[in-house]
Amino acid sequence: MDIYFSNEQVNIDALKRKAFNYRWAVHAEGIIPLTAADPDFPIAPQIKESIKKYIEDGYFSYGPPEGIVAFKNAISNWYNRQHQADCNPDFILPVNSAAYALFVVMKTILNEGDEAIIPNPVDFLFRKSIEYAKGVVIPCALDMETGAFKLDKLEQEVNPKTKALMLCNPNNPLGKSYSLDQINAIKSFAKKHNLWLIVDEIWADIYYEKKVCSVLSTSSIPYGKTVVVSGLSKNFGLAGLRIGYIICPDHSFYTKVLENSLHQSTAFGLSPIAQAAGICALTECDEWLYAFRKHLGKMKVLSHEFVKNSGFLMPIESDSTYLLFPKIKHGLDSEDLVKKILETSQVALVPGGKNWFESESEGYLRICYATSEAILEEAFERIKSKKETYF
Repeated sequence: MDIYFSNEQVNIDALKRKAFNYRWAVHAEGIIPLTAADPDFPIAPQIKESIKKYIEDGYFSYGPPEGIVAFKNAISNWYNRQHQADCNPDFILPVNSAAYALFVVMKTILNEGDEAIIPNPVDFLFRKSIEYAKGVVIPCALDMETGAFKLDKLEQEVNPKTKALMLCNPNNPLGKSYSLDQINAIKSFAKKHNLWLIVDEIWADIYYEKKVCSVLSTSSIPYGKTVVVSGLSKNFGLAGLRIGYIICPDHSFYTKVLENSLHQSTAFGLSPIAQAAGICALTECDEWLYAFRKHLGKMKVLSHEFVKNSGFLMPIESDSTYLLFPKIKHGLDSEDLVKKILETSQVALVPGGKNWFESESEGYLRICYATSEAILEEAFERIKSKKETYF
């Protein structure tokens, strides 16, 4: 029996109290949400123990504005061990979520009216972070088969106002990661045009047959205007602790990011208890993460089989994340189909469309399979049994 990821480990009562953001706590009784990318399983037991240990003395004091040194070191060592990347812990800023990290970085880079290129499709937070900085969003279509930019299309989007190029590696929603060759090509392109390269690597630890290549890998060509944002919500299921961080290229950029974070005002900053949990995750939970990926690999196969045999969805292969993003047959609208599935089958999914993942995502839907085999099979059976009502 799987001690971490069996159906018995899923506590529906707890999820209905705590799992918001389109998940169990916001849906009516009986609905299965395969929606937001937040696992249905409890966190690693070591992390629970680390939180208990942290609170034993009863003190919940302010933490240092620049983050706890042990946590910064843990992030640096993780990137060295897992991604063969050499990043200086002195230039890592822990922040309140990877989403906030994007906002801070774009505020640091862009002046009003500056342009930033983003993948299309990609999570809506990319657009929001640029708009927050009063920049101009320039979506550039990806190759939907590979998940990579086409360099000729990128060339058409660059002009004197272009200041940044953003990547999501692996891509959400496509579930595809960049190869070393693709990363080198993107770095060369950014260097050619003197662009900041901002890479969201929140999904970098969720892969299957082949490790995700980080943009910071020492195997890739160096580029001094590369910034990485990430966190511990996808790999260790800690979304509610809002653990994010920014890996800066040098002291100068780190200083500007720290200023824009408003950490020194005490208005913002990552909770020390969250950092304690993060230290444990990155130093003691390799075995749990390995078991998580092994379980997800089985759920990926199950999900692909469902899509392949659904009759109304076209599979797109993925190599990372715990998301599938199949194309809808028969020209059905994403929002309409997801609504019908919810109403008739009581399964919640995420639609494509500009408001979610930019314009190229219309005509697709997203399935999150980070749940138990029994729950996933029940959801897919419900959808299959009612599929005649969707058309």
